[in-house]
Amino acid sequence: MSVADPGIRLAQYRKLTRHNRWIGFLRVVVPVLGVLALFYPLFQFSFAMVVPPIEIDGVRLQSDTLVVDGPRFEGRTATGTVYRMVAARSESAVGNLDISDLYDLRIDLDDGADYRAQVAFSTAQWTMSAEHLTSNEDVFVSDTTGARGVLAGAQVDWPAQIISSDGPVRFSFDDESTLDAQTMVHDIAKAHWLFTGVSLDMMPAPDAGQDRDPHVLENIQ
Repeated sequence: MSVADPGIRLAQYRKLTRHNRWIGFLRVVVPVLGVLALFYPLFQFSFAMVVPPIEIDGVRLQSDTLVVDGPRFEGRTATGTVYRMVAARSESAVGNLDISDLYDLRIDLDDGADYRAQVAFSTAQWTMSAEHLTSNEDVFVSDTTGARGVLAGAQVDWPAQIISSDGPVRFSFDDESTLDAQTMVHDIAKAHWLFTGVSLDMMPAPDAGQDRDPHVLENIQ
């Protein structure tokens, strides 16, 4: 058996000591930074009581409202589709920063392949903790399949991957067909659409001139 070099043992001891000091430092600093980030708007509000409002990189306090220019939220759906939410601005009451009013909001959806969609809101309310988005205004939808829709209000539940509207809703398509419905529920994860009170106006496709198989109807349930 060989005896460890005292110099090596001392170097290892010093390295371990520095590591432990760094961990101890993080245990103190990380919670402090979290508290400062949480209460920064309150500190700014108190400071604004004695000096003019201060704007820092698009963040400002107007009366008791925290205003953020160009907020962005990003995430990924259960099917892997990336979504990006970008608004012109958000406004949150200082006493409840969990809820934000968003203006001129756009949501871009991209599945990474050949499908993309965009949802446009003039105004919407975002609840950060629940990841819920709600709007009582007309919501405009379009995608790369040529579908375009107008929803009279919408609710988006990101954790449940559900988009719903109490309607009415109206969709139009490239072939000039239209779909009107009283309500709509879209399950993003299952790619499933549910409409109630549907009125469908379809444009007939041109006859290709091919002979029809008289037995085809037997396979339609």
